[in-house]
Amino acid sequence: MKKVIIMLAVIASSVVLINCTPATDKKVSDAREEIQSDIKDQKEATAKDLRDLRDDINTKLDKISKKMEDANSSSRIELESVKQTLIDHRDKIQTSLDKIDQSADDKWDDIQQSARNTYSEVKVECERIQERFDNAVKNADK
Repeated sequence: MKKVIIMLAVIASSVVLINCTPATDKKVSDAREEIQSDIKDQKEATAKDLRDLRDDINTKLDKISKKMEDANSSSRIELESVKQTLIDHRDKIQTSLDKIDQSADDKWDDIQQSARNTYSEVKVECERIQERFDNAVKNADK
């Protein structure tokens, strides 16, 4: 009788283990796919923000280049300074975009934080130089 009970327990345990393993594997697989999807979405959103900021900088650079053609010498010097600052910021953004493109999922947290820091830093700096930009453009018109 004890042997029969032990045999039934072993068989029941085996059935339970066999049935649980595929479900557990599926849950792990589903969770992995969800994480990969979330990372992909985050990468796309972060890259879009950086590209939008880069495009804004390129627009400003185009305006500066046009204004420099007719600017007086003092305005031209200020416009050149603003232009170089914007080019430096654009390069930082491009470096972040390159890192995002090349990043592995397991390093995403570090890359994302770095990209967000770059975005915030450049965004604030662009806002700071906006006044210089506006003044240089006004003076170039005179």
